[in-house]
Amino acid sequence: MVMRTDIYIFILAFIFNGQLAAEDIKELSREQQIAEKLTVTADADEIISLKASGGRFIGLYKRGKSSEINTGEINGVVILVHGMGAHPDWPDVISPLRTRLTEFGWSTLSIQMPILSPEEPISEYGKTLRLANSRIQAAVDYLHTWEIETIILLGYSFGASQAANYLASNKPEEIKAFVSVSMLAQKFIKPGLDVYKFIAGIPVPILDIYAEDDLQDVRRGIDDRRLAASKNGNTGFQQIELQKAGHHYLGLEDVLVEQIQAWLQNIVLVMDETTEISVISPEILHERQ
Repeated sequence: MVMRTDIYIFILAFIFNGQLAAEDIKELSREQQIAEKLTVTADADEIISLKASGGRFIGLYKRGKSSEINTGEINGVVILVHGMGAHPDWPDVISPLRTRLTEFGWSTLSIQMPILSPEEPISEYGKTLRLANSRIQAAVDYLHTWEIETIILLGYSFGASQAANYLASNKPEEIKAFVSVSMLAQKFIKPGLDVYKFIAGIPVPILDIYAEDDLQDVRRGIDDRRLAASKNGNTGFQQIELQKAGHHYLGLEDVLVEQIQAWLQNIVLVMDETTEISVISPEILHERQ
């Protein structure tokens, strides 16, 4: 595959961005390697460059397909937030969701989240939360620029924790619902994070989905997540357990997509009378900022 000139420019901007602090170089060198690989393995038309407080980062936008329900229109866009140390096309959960949700009329925007260098302990991921917030906001702003009416935020594993932190901290009006897939509490992270406090501060409908054989950290928080939403009076909170699944949902990706799609479709139906379904050309979101 021949890379486009604008992709080369993106990579160079990524490397030499003057906004980067010296301590960020190791982290972003890993992201640069990921970005270079994705420019080769991903469809060139899906690659977009986004700008946050720490500089440029990569995203993958995939246009939703029309169906019997959606004839030439899309339901909206799902922003995907991957787990710790991963990337926007991560094979577990993220890649299946970003590609298969489009079959139901949802466009997807999967974004690169901050990652640490291998030398650093994972307990240090708490220091990435501020930059994570900035990147999610950049994705929201990008979609809002193109007048996308319905934006859903979906996070997986630690990405669900980051997404919950963003929603609780910012309470953006553009986000209509939140899908949490196997949210990790990870109380060893420093600076510390309290996912239950985050959930209690989220006003939009929440789908909390987890696996029957999920990680202990996920399953220990089942009741606490439900109680946190109840404390906030969030009547749009729903929990779903996927039978025979593990944390990576291997072999059950279609079931995971179908469960999420069914819940999202109900969200769209509820909003139908007040929110127009976004109509936007496939090409317009591929333009570089």
